[in-house]
Amino acid sequence: MTFDEKKSFIDWRHKGFPTTEEINFDLVIEQQWNILDGDAFLPMLVIKESAISHNLDVVHGYCKDNGFSIAPHGKTTMSPEIIARQFAAGSWAITAATVSQAKIFRAFGSPRVLIASEVVEPNSINWISQQLSDPDFEILCLVDSVDGVKILDTSLGKSNGRPRLKVLLELGMVDGRTGCRSLEQVTATVAEIGKSENLALAGVEAFEGVVHYDADGLKIVDGFLEQVFQTAQRLEAQGDFAHVSEIIISAGGSAFPDRVANSFTSKWLGKTPIRIVLRSGCYITHDHGLYERASPFGSRLNTQSLKPALEIWGAVISRPEPNLALLNFGKRDVAYDIDLPTALRIKHRGTNQLNTASGLNIFELNDQHAFVRVDPSIELNVGDFVGAGISHPCTAFDKWRMIPVVADDYQIISVVSTYF
Repeated sequence: MTFDEKKSFIDWRHKGFPTTEEINFDLVIEQQWNILDGDAFLPMLVIKESAISHNLDVVHGYCKDNGFSIAPHGKTTMSPEIIARQFAAGSWAITAATVSQAKIFRAFGSPRVLIASEVVEPNSINWISQQLSDPDFEILCLVDSVDGVKILDTSLGKSNGRPRLKVLLELGMVDGRTGCRSLEQVTATVAEIGKSENLALAGVEAFEGVVHYDADGLKIVDGFLEQVFQTAQRLEAQGDFAHVSEIIISAGGSAFPDRVANSFTSKWLGKTPIRIVLRSGCYITHDHGLYERASPFGSRLNTQSLKPALEIWGAVISRPEPNLALLNFGKRDVAYDIDLPTALRIKHRGTNQLNTASGLNIFELNDQHAFVRVDPSIELNVGDFVGAGISHPCTAFDKWRMIPVVADDYQIISVVSTYF
């Protein structure tokens, strides 16, 4: 990729989708560009480098100190540059939601992918089968039913010396998502795995993030995770993990990793060692909304708090009414599924000073416009820039093909790419 192609990242989101061979892990801006100096076309989503580095240190340090592994959910960013940094920080694997994502992570060079879902389509299973013969790559997926196990086993076909596919038994809760709901379902599914020559039961998995983040929710999560732990212990005692050297117990989205610590630490009675795998993904950028409210780091956990890294910057393009301003970003540019963006900073035209935006309230988004209620005490003029925080990173990254990484003064340092 030439420098001219690199510096055109501002328009990249409008170009054709690049092939995996074009993925560049060293995309660096070589000129002195600054978002707030008018060097970029607004609107623009940016990532603050200091926050990313801080969050990596906090979360990966926490896992290391407590003997956990982490397989960050890659769907948050779908970015080879960010995922490479997560592996460099010590990630055990990267988590995928679909086989299509797993293929992309494989193209990124990820050494191990955990597909945190059941896989039942023939073409997806065929692709997984092809990966099993590579000794430098490991792939795992979930099962939660006899039918699912049979489909996997049949579609994989004769092994011909190919290693078994490691599967994790998924437990679920009533009104939740996938996962076995009863002891009978667990028993039948595990028995079906035991009949297979293609599959190896490698652990127990669950997703507890469907529970609300309140005191009652914590009790529900704790009870559910205890069920996960006891299921793994019971299956180990029955000899159901005969084909693996360690047992994986995986849970812990971005809201409840501390509850996993409480539930799974220092309780194991089995002879086979366990590996506790967290799958938090949104920690990498955190946010100014959903995860700011829910994250245990710096609150329920005695660690530093995470820092929000994502900001959307737009320009004031109209002041049609005394208390109304229109910005040039909207649903095409920023997350809005949980909360609307939160106005953070104002950069007045013709100045280098940043002021707080406490008197601005973004109350509605159209496709390309943000509606802002302006307090009468706030000076806000056409041509001013407004920076806002977002809620829920997963639905922000997917709107941008390339995102600049900036220093705290908004000088552009590098660029990360996304492959949704």
